Amino acid sequence: MKSKRNHIRKSIISLLTAAVLLTGLSASATVSADYYDVRPTGVSMTVKKKTVKKGNHFELYARVSPYNADDDGLVWSIVKGKNIIRFEDYDRDGDEQEFIALKKGTAKVCCKIAGTNKKAYTTIVVKKASSKGTIKRIGPKTRTIAVGEDFDLEVRKSAGVKYKNLKWSIKNTSVVRFEDYNHYGDDVEFRAVSTGKTKITCKNKKTGKSVSYTIKVVSRNRYYYDD
Repeated sequence: MKSKRNHIRKSIISLLTAAVLLTGLSASATVSADYYDVRPTGVSMTVKKKTVKKGNHFELYARVSPYNADDDGLVWSIVKGKNIIRFEDYDRDGDEQEFIALKKGTAKVCCKIAGTNKKAYTTIVVKKASSKGTIKRIGPKTRTIAVGEDFDLEVRKSAGVKYKNLKWSIKNTSVVRFEDYNHYGDDVEFRAVSTGKTKITCKNKKTGKSVSYTIKVVSRNRYYYDD
């Protein structure tokens, strides 16, 4: 009889222990879920005013409080100047948004906590794009490339310069050739085909301004030995 009572007592203790463990795990899961599912109670913009040029892409950022709040609770809108700027895509939530400046003027962007009246604003001033049509070389003027290597060249253009007006040319196509059929834009790819030296030029067809790169193509053995 005593053995039977001991067995029953052990079974009860085991059940109580299991219940305590399950309760602890449940509480822990609840705390964890609550920690990562916090609604924002406050919102502010990282900048109150931003100046950009027509044609430029730009980003805006918002801060939420408390720090661990879920930023999916934020909703963005353009409350003034929808013809001045527009959203980059269809996304409207989160703590950051991308926009495009369409024309000169002033716009206003709002970031709001969904379901509340708590909101923050940034004023966007869009200025006229530069009409100078400038292009600048990116990186060193002279490059050394190994035979058989692909490489690209870039220029930095002012906002008023259209990609279609930037035309690239190669002085000696027996040394370097275009990698594909694209000869226009601010970033074009090339391929070194034989040893030698040539000049590659990017010209703004509208203004006549240009920048050039000098390309030295060497054998692969020499290229890696020199390095």
